[in-house]
Amino acid sequence: MAGESKIGAVWLEWPAVGYVVLGFTYAVGGPLIGIGLYLLLRGSFPGWWKDWLIPPLVRVTPGVVRLQGLTAIGLGASIVAIGLSMLVSENTGGMLIVLAMAAYLIGAAVFVFSAWLSRRAPASS
Repeated sequence: MAGESKIGAVWLEWPAVGYVVLGFTYAVGGPLIGIGLYLLLRGSFPGWWKDWLIPPLVRVTPGVVRLQGLTAIGLGASIVAIGLSMLVSENTGGMLIVLAMAAYLIGAAVFVFSAWLSRRAPASS
């Protein structure tokens, strides 16, 4: 039983595993940053996005969409930072991981705030 767990852990140390993780972080994080920049600059969701793609949002305003864009940028940057942490020294990689976790938490908070903002009653004039 102990030999099986040792063999199972050895394959995680292969160099190819690191390259797969690095490719995954770039393949997921890069497009998220691009989507976030698109939403941030445009201020509206693309027309082909159906209602089922944005279920937590009630009233979609340009401000809410821009907050969603910031969320996508933060999440994409945190994923890319995790991938980059494998290519730098241990100290720099540790700082990148801490910054990635902070960006993820901030992105989650901005997402919750934007969903709350879209559900808030409009200001009466």
